[in-house]
Amino acid sequence: MDDIPTITPEMVEETKIEIAKRCAGRQGSPLKDIADAACPVCGSHTVSFVDDLVFEVVLAGERIVIPNLTGLRCSNCGDFAFDSGSSKIIDRYTRNKPSGGYECSISTVGAGKLGMYLPKDVLRVMEITKKGKAIVTPLSRRKMLVELCSE
Repeated sequence: MDDIPTITPEMVEETKIEIAKRCAGRQGSPLKDIADAACPVCGSHTVSFVDDLVFEVVLAGERIVIPNLTGLRCSNCGDFAFDSGSSKIIDRYTRNKPSGGYECSISTVGAGKLGMYLPKDVLRVMEITKKGKAIVTPLSRRKMLVELCSE
C-alpha cells in the first residue's frame, strides 16, 4: 500500500500559508459589518451580510452558476443583493455573452384569455410547476417581466 500519498504536517502548514497569502490580497466586502438592517422589500430588520449567495443564469443556452458570492440577504423574505466584488465576478463570467432568450407560443385558452407555452428548458431551469403562480409586469408594448411567486 505504498501508493497511497501521505500528507505530512509540513504539507498542511504550507497549504495554510498559501491560502493566507491568497486571502491577504483580497479586501473584505464593504458590507461585511451589516447586520439587522431594514429590508427594502418587506420592511423587517433582518438584512445581514452573507457569503453564500449563488448567481444562476442561462445565457445563450449555457447555464452559468457562480457559488460563494457575498452580499446582503433578508432572512425574512429572502430578497438579496450582491456586493461590488461579487458583481465584478458575475460581470467577468457573463460579459460578452448574448442574453438570448427562448421563443414561446401564444395561443387562445378560452374566455378571451391568452396563454403562453414555455419551453421545457425554461421550466427545468426555473423549476416551474403547473400549480405555480407568477406576477407579470408590462415594461413596454414589447417587453414584460415575469416573476415567480414564492410559495
